[in-house]
Amino acid sequence: MAESSRSVLDDEVIRRCEKIGRADILVGIPSFRNADTIAHVVRTAAEGMVRYFPDLKPVLVNSDGGSTDNTVQVVLDTPVPPQVEKIVTPYKGLPGKGSAFHAIFEIASRLKTRICIVVDSDLRSITPEWIKWLGEPVWKHSYGFVAPYYIRHKYDGTITNNIAYPLTRALYGRRIRQPIGGDFGFTGSLALVYSHQDVWRTDIAKFGIDIWMTTTAITEGFRVCQAAMGVKIHNVKDPGSDLGSMFAQVVATIFYLMGVHEVKWLQVKGSTGTRIFGSQSHQDPAPMEINVENLVDHFVVGFSEYEEIWKSVMEPPNFLEVKMATDFSGLRDFNFPETLWARVVYDFAVAYNFYCDLTPSDIVRSLMPLYCARTADFAVKTRNMSNMEAEQIVLRQAEVFENLKPYLVERWLEAKRKVGEPDEERLPLVSS
Repeated sequence: MAESSRSVLDDEVIRRCEKIGRADILVGIPSFRNADTIAHVVRTAAEGMVRYFPDLKPVLVNSDGGSTDNTVQVVLDTPVPPQVEKIVTPYKGLPGKGSAFHAIFEIASRLKTRICIVVDSDLRSITPEWIKWLGEPVWKHSYGFVAPYYIRHKYDGTITNNIAYPLTRALYGRRIRQPIGGDFGFTGSLALVYSHQDVWRTDIAKFGIDIWMTTTAITEGFRVCQAAMGVKIHNVKDPGSDLGSMFAQVVATIFYLMGVHEVKWLQVKGSTGTRIFGSQSHQDPAPMEINVENLVDHFVVGFSEYEEIWKSVMEPPNFLEVKMATDFSGLRDFNFPETLWARVVYDFAVAYNFYCDLTPSDIVRSLMPLYCARTADFAVKTRNMSNMEAEQIVLRQAEVFENLKPYLVERWLEAKRKVGEPDEERLPLVSS
């Protein structure tokens, strides 16, 4: 463990860890202005540890990003069973979820924790069983990393559906349905690996954290599984209005990690299923709307704004097909197929790592309107489908990414012959 001068924890928290000594199970909750939801998460997580791991020493950690509402006081005032130690700490570094996790990772390492679990602070659907489902595969089955497997509305999780899931599957050969799900279980040894990485001045300290955790677990050789969590109810966002920063940070992190781990993913062909613990519910999530017109408008305006960048990034046939997609008579006729989307994403991944005349910020931000186009196409095609029917479209798109991986490999190796190794300076720091 690093000395306290290099720690991301206050001295008071370090002394608190020393007093506690060790923890068998730890649940970490990052927060920023979550006073209206966090009490439920704290109570439920503490109950889950005590109920399902009664013989283990439990610690609950809240890592807060300087909330200006009453979040910290709510956590302090929320009662937990007497055997649950509670640590409430501000985190240091860039404001973001990843920085909050960094503090949790260090606390887990100092306490030599066996089971680590992290859950979002805006969860309304969390139950004590979530702690069981995320912790038992680690404790009883020797898995190193547990990703959540949720039931979600067909229009919830569009970054997951269109980018994080298909790329994780195609690149690293693992079918992990929610690689940026937000709620994970993992071993203390993996927490130690996470805490010692020098990535906390990048967008991994923000929304890039989830995909970085999943990818690191895979590439470091930890056994990975999934836990069926039922329906996820949280503060959902419209993909055309609210997801700009998250999109940029997640995509930049994925593209950056492709450069870091190219030796591993270049050799992967096909994909394998990932074990799911628990029973998969068929409960329907709450309905939600998506503004298709707004998504298409983003795409059309983006073509005008980024046409020159798109020309330089995309292979000519792909650019021509994108240009043709801007010519449509109405929303019902809008078309941006998954085959085009996969080739475009692969073009941008290559550009991110090798095109030094374009900044990472330019590349990732100019991909956003194309993501809006693909999301709009999905919404149009699935408007009369059930969530389960729409899920088949998501799975088919992931298969397309997998089948088109030779296209990525060819373009990647061609760029490498021309330019050399992926640019190590192109870190995932693209947000304002």
